[in-house]
Amino acid sequence: MSESYQPLVAVVGYHLAPGRVTRWPEGGYGVPGPYIDALRRSGARVLLVAPGEANDPDDILAPFDGLVLVGGGDVDPQRYGGDATAGHTYGVEPDRDQLEIDLILAAVRLGLPTLAICRGMQVMNVAFGGTLHQHLPDMPGMLEHGVPTADTVSTHDVEPVPGSRLSALTKSGSLSCSSHHHQGIDRLGEGIVATGHSSDGLVEAIERGQNDPDDDQLLWMVGVQWHPEDTALDDPVQQSFFDALSLVARVRGPHAKSDGKPGRTRLYAIAEPDPRWPERFAQEASRLGEGLGPVAVRIEHVGSTSVPGLAAKPIIDIQVSVTSLIPRTAFVDPLRALGYRWVLDPWSDDHEYFSRDEDGHRAFQIHVCSAGGPWERRHLAFRDWLRGHPDDAASYANLKRELAEQHQRDIVTYTDGKTDFIRSIEERALADT
Repeated sequence: MSESYQPLVAVVGYHLAPGRVTRWPEGGYGVPGPYIDALRRSGARVLLVAPGEANDPDDILAPFDGLVLVGGGDVDPQRYGGDATAGHTYGVEPDRDQLEIDLILAAVRLGLPTLAICRGMQVMNVAFGGTLHQHLPDMPGMLEHGVPTADTVSTHDVEPVPGSRLSALTKSGSLSCSSHHHQGIDRLGEGIVATGHSSDGLVEAIERGQNDPDDDQLLWMVGVQWHPEDTALDDPVQQSFFDALSLVARVRGPHAKSDGKPGRTRLYAIAEPDPRWPERFAQEASRLGEGLGPVAVRIEHVGSTSVPGLAAKPIIDIQVSVTSLIPRTAFVDPLRALGYRWVLDPWSDDHEYFSRDEDGHRAFQIHVCSAGGPWERRHLAFRDWLRGHPDDAASYANLKRELAEQHQRDIVTYTDGKTDFIRSIEERALADT
């Protein structure tokens, strides 16, 4: 993946009432700055999409690599069978409702990564047939979730569901969240999964579909009921939502396209086996052991350079097993001190990724995983199988050469092309253990 590629993210704005902005008597459209700031910190480019767009939603999203739905007023109750005459309803924008629902459905068709925040999460649920609680203060036993019309903010904890994308992208355990909403999820929409709750039982995070941490090409669509942009500048966990959206969009964006456009990822090449690879691993493993101390339970040489005689990208893959990935600061900080770049894993809560360059080229990649967990078991099983089955190792080398030749500037497609082979080997290897 190219670190220099900047994904283009669509952010749907909302109406600004006449006079809201000085000398704008006819009103306008806008998005609060903290959303844009958080996306720019993540490396994304941002364009505003205004309510009232009449074009085909697939065409609207065609230039974009990701989509963000932000907070705002209430979803029209008539869209989910609610009571349109009930009190407390405010800020209804029918054209914005329609556009956001259309774009959410288009994002599913297009496989477009999507982050839906507060009202955006409610729209996401309604788009798939879900319903909303229209006024949380009327429900017994509810925490204080804020009063948006009074511009108040409440802070409460949210517990992620293990194995969810929410758990994967935050890796912090309980989340401290800035909240100002008066509505919430009631019945989940079709294909929507609840992945975070507050202590009063309210659904605070949702995802579209089931997560498969081994398949980064599945739809990535996450909704949160709180406002991560409020505290993202000072809280890396909340900034992670925007970093994750940007990363998934950056993976999707540089792909070669069916219309003939070439890929735009970093250059890579397959090299013949180098007898120095084990020694390079041993030297770096010693350095890592000193830097990580007791945090590292095991340090293993994995990937193609760990298999004698196997052609590979000349990058040493290292697997660092730790007792727990929560909190990730326990290993992120020391690895950064050793010169590694960190890229969060927004799919798996059992893995984080780091890389380090030498002489301007990627030299080392680190995969941090939980000791005894599925990531560790699969990758060690794959390595050990190829070490003991030279015919399979040769087939793997040939596959990699073919893919590298076909997709010279598209390392994402190169990686995808190896997936079926790798999974078949892993299944056999794990069945033998």
